[in-house]
Formats: sequence, structure tokens, C-alpha cells
Amino acid sequence: MRYTYPALIVKDEWVGYCTYLNDFDIVTQGDDVQDAIEMGADALWLMIDDYLQLDKPLPKPTYPEEHEGLLVAISVDVDTERGLLTTKMAAGLLGVSDARVRQMVCSGQLASKKIGRDNYVYLWSIRERQANPPKPGRPRKKAASAPAKGTEAV
Repeated sequence: MRYTYPALIVKDEWVGYCTYLNDFDIVTQGDDVQDAIEMGADALWLMIDDYLQLDKPLPKPTYPEEHEGLLVAISVDVDTERGLLTTKMAAGLLGVSDARVRQMVCSGQLASKKIGRDNYVYLWSIRERQANPPKPGRPRKKAASAPAKGTEAV
């Protein structure tokens, strides 16, 4: 799906050109105007992808009436398989480390999809774990079966 948001490009004597995406409260920079627009498009794509992955509502585009600098509309295509999160994003939602999420994926405690070399965790799997958290402590070992009567260990 294509998303379009306004960006304000302002010349900065220290870093070149700054790109302000006020609807997402982020700033990026580039060496020239074209580079600043490309960097803004990359940042916009990442922000929209994160919002969609987390099922957060996207902010409405707001075009300022008064501004300094160059006002441009940046348009990006974001085709995300919704409900797939990186292990780092899953760790943030579950309040555990990235390594722990990878352990949970390997043990089958979280449903995931492998894309390339990376695992992506399904959002529904995280929500299910949040709704049914494990009991605290280590699981009990299963009781060893007793030998049958009349037989003795030698």
C-alpha cells in the first residue's frame, strides 16, 4: 500500500540538509536535497512498517501552512506481512531479552516464520503468551516410575 506524508527539508550548515517528518516526530539528514528526500523516505518506510507491525494507528498527514525550507510530499510503498515482528520487537513487548525470545522460538513456545537467516515472531503468538503467562519458577520434574513388585534391581 502506498502512504504519503509531508516532509520539510531545511539546509543546515553543520550536517547538510535535514528532513523533518513531523507527523512521526523524527528527523534525518542528507548531503543534498535529493539525498535528504531519500533518507526521509527510508525513515518514513521504517516508521510506517513498525506502526503496521504493532497494529498502532498511523497519524494523519498534516501539511503546515507556514514553514521555512522546502515542503515535499514523500510517498512510500509498504507491503508488510502484518503480524510478524522481529525478535527485538517481540522482546520489548514481552519484557525479556532478544536471546530469550530466540530460545522461546527454538523451543516452540512462540510461533515464528524464518525469512532468510532471521526469525520473525507472530504477533498473535505474543498476545497469546501475554494472555496466558507461564507460572513462575522451574517446571517440576516428572516422577520416576517405581519398579514393579517382585522385581529387584541387581
